[in-house]
Amino acid sequence: MNTLITDHWSAKRELPGIDCIAFADGNLIMLSIRSYYNPNNQESTISCSPLCDTTIESLLKYDNDIWTLVDAWTSIDYRGGKIYGGDGQMGNEGFIACSDANDDLLWAIFFSQTNPIKTLRIEDRTLLAMNEHDEIKIEINLDTLIDIKITPVK
Repeated sequence: MNTLITDHWSAKRELPGIDCIAFADGNLIMLSIRSYYNPNNQESTISCSPLCDTTIESLLKYDNDIWTLVDAWTSIDYRGGKIYGGDGQMGNEGFIACSDANDDLLWAIFFSQTNPIKTLRIEDRTLLAMNEHDEIKIEINLDTLIDIKITPVK
C-alpha cells in the first residue's frame, strides 16, 4: 500500500493542496468545484462533482510541490477516531479529514476556495460543515464521499 499521503499527514500535517478527496492508499478523486452568480436575481450557486480518479504518484510525476500544510480549527469524534476541519496555507483554503483512533489518516477532502472550515457536526450519515465566515455550508454523505453539496448561505 502507498503511504505517501499518510506519511505527509503524520509527519507534517500536509495534504495534496488541490480540490480532491485523498485516501490513505494513495488514490485520489479530483473534484470540479464551480461557482456561479446570476446577476438577474443576485443569487450564487456552487457545484461540486467528481472529475476523475488518479493517484498521488501520478500528480507528483508532474508537480512534486503539491503538498499544503493544514491546521485543524475544529474536530469531532467519529467511529473511534476524529473528523477534523480547518485551513490550508492560504486564507481561501479549507479541509476536512477523517482519522482513526491512532490518528492515522483514512481520507481527506481539500477545498481551494471555501475558506477555513470552522464547525463540524453529523446528522444521520451526513457531515455538515460551515466555513469561517458562515457563508458556505458543506454537506458530505459519509457513506458516499463523492456526494458533496456546497451551498452559499445568505
